[in-house]
Amino acid sequence: MTTWAVLGVAVAAVGLVWYWSGRYGGRARRGTSLVRGPHTHVNAKGRAKVGYATREDALAGARRASARDGAPMSVYRCDTCARWHVGHAK
Repeated sequence: MTTWAVLGVAVAAVGLVWYWSGRYGGRARRGTSLVRGPHTHVNAKGRAKVGYATREDALAGARRASARDGAPMSVYRCDTCARWHVGHAK
C-alpha cells in the first residue's frame, strides 16, 4: 500500500510541475505579468531586463554581452520605460 501512495504522490507532483510550467513557464506563458513580448521587462530567463539611461551605456553593455556570449547584440529604446535595452541582433 505504501508503494502505491508514493507512486501516486510522485505522479501528482510530475503532473503539477507539467501543468505549472506550461501555464507560467517558457514561451507558452500567457495571461500573467511575465508574458514575453516587445513591451515587457522580462528576459528569456525570467529576469528583469537591464535598462540603461543613455545609448552609450547600452552600447557598452552590448559590447560586454557580445564578448561574453559570442553573439552579436544590439540596443533599442523601450517605448514603455524610455530607457535603453540590449537584445540579440537580428
